[in-house]
Amino acid sequence: MAKTTVGILETRRDAKLRKLSKLGPVLQGSICRIGVKCGNPSCRCAGGEKHASNVLTRKERGKTKSVYVPSGMLEEAKKWTGEFRKAKKLLKEISDMGEKIMRMHVATERAKKRNLEGDRRKDRRK
Repeated sequence: MAKTTVGILETRRDAKLRKLSKLGPVLQGSICRIGVKCGNPSCRCAGGEKHASNVLTRKERGKTKSVYVPSGMLEEAKKWTGEFRKAKKLLKEISDMGEKIMRMHVATERAKKRNLEGDRRKDRRK
């Protein structure tokens, strides 16, 4: 198995960044189907059979926020929330690669420093 280098990680990271730039519109949250009452006393919902409605829910400062999703936009909203999940996953992968690059850089710099110190000791002995 080939050893992963900083150059390989940077190439992979750049590929993920290109993928991220090709995503479409994003929308944070989940789409839920709920039952609602319309308020008309002679409607079927007054007797318990509620109307179906779609809402987008998301957390904001620990509280759930909901937004009505019009039926004409339901498929589009589902696509947007899917794009958000893809973007979130790609951002995590990009961040993880950045951390690996940074760790490899630190290890490389330490090794260089040790090698320089070893060379200096050899020079002093001569």
